[in-house]
Amino acid sequence: MMIPSRSISLVIFYLFSQLLASPVEVKNIRRQGFFPPFIPCAECLPSSWTQGPECKTDGSLQSIISSIQNPPPSATATYTPSPWCSEYLRPTTWRSEFTTSWGISTYTSRDVTHIIITKTDLNHPTSTMFCPSPSPDMECGWDTNTVAPIEQGEDWSIEHFISPEECHQVCLQRSSCKAYRIDGTGPGSWYCEIFNVGLGKNGANLRNPTPSGSQWWDRSCPTHLPAGCKPAQAPETTVPILTSPPPTPSPASKQASPVSPIPTPAPTLPPRQNAALAKRTTRLPEFLTDLEYYWSSIFLLPACTCIISSASPGTLKTTTTTFTSWTGSTTVTTTFEDIFTWTTTPRETTVYNSVN
Repeated sequence: MMIPSRSISLVIFYLFSQLLASPVEVKNIRRQGFFPPFIPCAECLPSSWTQGPECKTDGSLQSIISSIQNPPPSATATYTPSPWCSEYLRPTTWRSEFTTSWGISTYTSRDVTHIIITKTDLNHPTSTMFCPSPSPDMECGWDTNTVAPIEQGEDWSIEHFISPEECHQVCLQRSSCKAYRIDGTGPGSWYCEIFNVGLGKNGANLRNPTPSGSQWWDRSCPTHLPAGCKPAQAPETTVPILTSPPPTPSPASKQASPVSPIPTPAPTLPPRQNAALAKRTTRLPEFLTDLEYYWSSIFLLPACTCIISSASPGTLKTTTTTFTSWTGSTTVTTTFEDIFTWTTTPRETTVYNSVN
């Protein structure tokens, strides 16, 4: 199990607190009760101590001592081993002061109005459908599973996964297309191909053809025409589109959302003090950051006690905590308009063009 290096600080914090409760004059006492240093001699730190023999006999401890005492050249301008250890082992007394302020809390109420605007699009959209002119030489409804792309002039530039009706329209849109082929048995399996060479008399341009089929068609065949092309072609057919009525405006909704209160200045109460003793947290130099890992950090404190015989004098730190007491509240209402635009198109016009 990994234990954070800050755990040692907590141990020292507790032991130092006990010292404050029952102060004992300790001078030149042995630094270490036993080794490895899982339980450092915390009571030694407020006074002075004598280095134990492990400072020169324990390999792990000597390795950490060497790291502390031999900084890289880039760190010597701001780092010296002994002063750094003195600061690292310095005890710190923390005092907390508590105050109370009074104020009026402020809340914001949101008044949202939903507005729906209806617009009518008078530019009727127009779509074009093609109606082929029947040809006496057209061949319709042949089967063959063999395709000769080069000989039949297959056009690969189209979208293939479309229905037979769409495939026929794609062919009619291209003046070079003379025939189209449909493979598949239904929606989801349709596959469209178009060709620049027609089927020929009695399917002469097909490979191993079978008549009365459902795959190959000349462009003039009327099998897959839009409904507007049957039975008679009309120059223009209007197809109305039913549109659902626009939604009615919803009633305005109000929602109160609290805003972080801003306290007003108020008199402070007399401070209360809590005092405790703790080891000061000193940031490790960059070249010693690997000692922050637990199995290295447990040697850091005893290593410093091997380098120096007393820590820097203790220091006092004061923190202030303010509690807010609300004597009342006020509400501010803000109005917002939420606007939606609903566009309607009365009808759509489809134009049917005849092509050869």
